[in-house]
Formats: sequence, C-alpha cells, structure tokens
Amino acid sequence: MKNNDFKNKRILITGINGFIGKALEKRLSFLGAIVFGISKSSGDGNKILKVDVLNYKEVDKFIKDKKIQICYHLAGESLVEEGQSHPFETFKVNIEGTLNILEIARKNNLEKIIIASTSHVYGDNLIPYLEEYTPRPSRPYETSKACTDLIAQSYADSFNLPVLIPRFVNIYGPGDLNFNRLIPKTIKNVIDGKSPEMWGGDATRDYIYIDDAIDAYISLGKLDKKLMEKNRIYNFGTGNLISVKDLIEKIINLSGTNLSIKMLKKERADEIAVQYVSSKKANRILGWKPRYILDKGLKETLIWYKDYFNKVAL
Repeated sequence: MKNNDFKNKRILITGINGFIGKALEKRLSFLGAIVFGISKSSGDGNKILKVDVLNYKEVDKFIKDKKIQICYHLAGESLVEEGQSHPFETFKVNIEGTLNILEIARKNNLEKIIIASTSHVYGDNLIPYLEEYTPRPSRPYETSKACTDLIAQSYADSFNLPVLIPRFVNIYGPGDLNFNRLIPKTIKNVIDGKSPEMWGGDATRDYIYIDDAIDAYISLGKLDKKLMEKNRIYNFGTGNLISVKDLIEKIINLSGTNLSIKMLKKERADEIAVQYVSSKKANRILGWKPRYILDKGLKETLIWYKDYFNKVAL
C-alpha cells in the first residue's frame, strides 16, 4: 500500500470506543479511510454499531451492509486482573468474539483482518521474545489471547485468510481512561496529590506510546499480501526496559511533586520478573520503529491528563 491507499477504504474497528480504537479511528480517518465501528458502550446508528462482538448475526449484518474491506479487531477483555477475577467471561469474550470476526471475514472475503494480541502470550520464555517462540501463557487473560492467536492462524492457513497478529508490549498515552492500568492510575494519583500505589516494584517491562502503536497498526494495514503468508505475527516494543518502581518514580519526578510510593504487597501472583520483545522483524519487514522515548511519551501523557482533569472539574 502507498500513503494514499487507505483513501476510501471501508474499515471496521471492533472496540472503536476504547483507548486504542479511538486513536486508530482518528488516524485512519485522517488518511482518508471510511471508518466504521462496533462498540458495547455506544453507537450512532450509522458509523458505529452498539452491539457485543459476541452477537454473530448483528456483526455479520453490519459488515455486509457497510461493505467492509479491512477489519481491525480490538474488542475484548484486555486486563490481566479482569482475567483473574472473571476467567470464564474473559475466555468467552476473547475467544468467541475473535472466532466470530474470523468466520464472518471468511464468508465475506475481507481483504485483511488484523487481530490484536499481546506480548503476554509468550509467558515464561527466553527474552527478548521472538515471534517464532511457542506461547507459554499461564493466567486466563494471556491464555485466552494465545488461544485466539492459534485460531486466527488456523483460519489463515486453512482458508487462505489474510490475517495479521500484532503483539504489543504495554501501550500508554493520552486518551486512556482505564484507571486500573498502571500509568493512568499513577498519573491520576499524582495529579490528585495522593501517593501512587505499587504492588511490588521489581517487575520489569517495556512501554510503548500510543502514537507508535498506531503507526504499527497502520504499517500492518499497508503490508503487501505477498509478504503475509509466512509473516503473520509481529512484535512491537521499544526495548527500553524499566521496573514498576522506577516507572512510578519517573512519573512523580516528571510531575514535579515530592510524593512517596505506597506499598500494597510484594508482587502479584505468577508475575514474570522481566518481559520484553524483539521488534527487529517489524523493523525489517514493515520499516517500523518507535519514535517516542519513555520520557517524551510520559511528558505528553501528563500534559493530556492534567488538561483532561481540569476540564472534568469545570
């Protein structure tokens, strides 16, 4: 695809009202795409359908009626903690929802289906994680995502379905209103003048800024089909590792406050000490690389949240 190849493309984003869905919709619209969405939270009757992705009949009708060509499947449960609290629902939503999208895409001959995954599927593997590794998940959330990855690959191989599977490290940035996630929760506490809470602090992770993640999704949307058959899975990360404790302290310092960290308990159960990916494949094949270092991304994010909470307070 060329830079203008999204122009007038009819694209569906499931989970369009989520943090990543909104950012992706904005970028695709800017590139000239005709963007439609599916959301459990709200709809407008034309561009966005208010429906659960588990409702096969309604989703199928929407895709047919809107003559969808490309689908970005982002809908689903995306929190490790939710998987721990509600494992059955997490498995059902993530697996059955993805299965619905794949089957509808197969029957409607979609040009490309991009199934959002996560680096968490690699589990207890050698680091950095490589795309050819066999997933080794343990907890319900990452296990559900590993299952959807396998199902998507089965559809791709069995039915010549043009499927791509991006595996991201932790995505953060302006627009994330899920305050159960570490960075939004920490920033909210700091802005409120409260001590940020920490589970343990030693767990070391990689964090990718929202604009870099959207660049990744766009690069996958442009990928030539000839390069897809043996290259369906792509890792996306920055390679800049930081512990939870250091990340929280960095946010405190960038905010200009002198708050101290409130310790909750040692570590979460089954927590893997260090997780990060190699993005060399994405760089080689897609020409993708991150543009934001962590400090720059966090500064932009802090500015956005301060403005957001000021507006909410009015």
